[in-house]
Amino acid sequence: MVENKSNTGVLYGVLGLLVVILAIAVYLLLDTRKNLTLVSADLAEKTEFFRLEKDSLEGELRNIYFRYDTLETNNLELQVEMTQQQEKIDKLIAIQADDAYKIKMYRREMETIRSVLRSYIVQIDSLNLMNQELMAENKQLKNTERRLAVENEQLEQEKIQLQEIKDLASTLQASEINLALLNKRDKETKRIRTMVKARVDFVLRANQVTPPGEKHITLRIIRPDLVVLGSPDLEMMVLDGQQIPVSASRIVNYENEDLPVSIFWNNDGEIVPGPHSVELYAEGKLIGSSSFVLE
Repeated sequence: MVENKSNTGVLYGVLGLLVVILAIAVYLLLDTRKNLTLVSADLAEKTEFFRLEKDSLEGELRNIYFRYDTLETNNLELQVEMTQQQEKIDKLIAIQADDAYKIKMYRREMETIRSVLRSYIVQIDSLNLMNQELMAENKQLKNTERRLAVENEQLEQEKIQLQEIKDLASTLQASEINLALLNKRDKETKRIRTMVKARVDFVLRANQVTPPGEKHITLRIIRPDLVVLGSPDLEMMVLDGQQIPVSASRIVNYENEDLPVSIFWNNDGEIVPGPHSVELYAEGKLIGSSSFVLE
């Protein structure tokens, strides 16, 4: 009986110990579960924080990417560099930033890209300003060139006009032109059938502009049928680039004073009754003309 009681006491002691161990285990399990719940909550909170942080940084990167798109420049080197920065942004956005280290790297790279963007903006603004200044200078140069071209054209026109005025002023003028028919006794006659030669009298007017010296005066007598009465030696003159016949000519010594001149034409039988024109030329220019009716 004593032995049975002893065994029973040991059994109760073991059961009591097991109950204590179980209670401790349950307590530890519950505490561990509580800690796991707290850790899970903390991990979820941190995960959400990292996600929100990454989304925020990703949004900023996309804004920076868009800013690169809005930058315009003709500088090929800058265009290549900006394209490289955009490619770098694409790679950053593709990174799964789910811890503090990656977020820190993400932010550091973004600040670098933002800093590079600011430098590009400064460079492009500077280049645009230089381009605007160059365009303004180019526009001013073109305006100056057009103005100079207009002024040069005006000067050329004025030069031509001055030359024309000078040529006109220096051109000899013949006045008091008269045609006389002479018979074989060198007396004036009114009829063609008794004439042997014609004399054209005129006055070379005084001109202080034309150079003095020998002047070659050419006479053309034109019949009613527009045939020019020719000279015995078939003398010709150049007028407007063409060779035309003349009736007679002579050289006079001109001293810038009024100079009476006479030129003779020998009748070769070609003269006819009717209105005749007389033209006088000097230095290739018409210096006087008149008309006469011959009987």
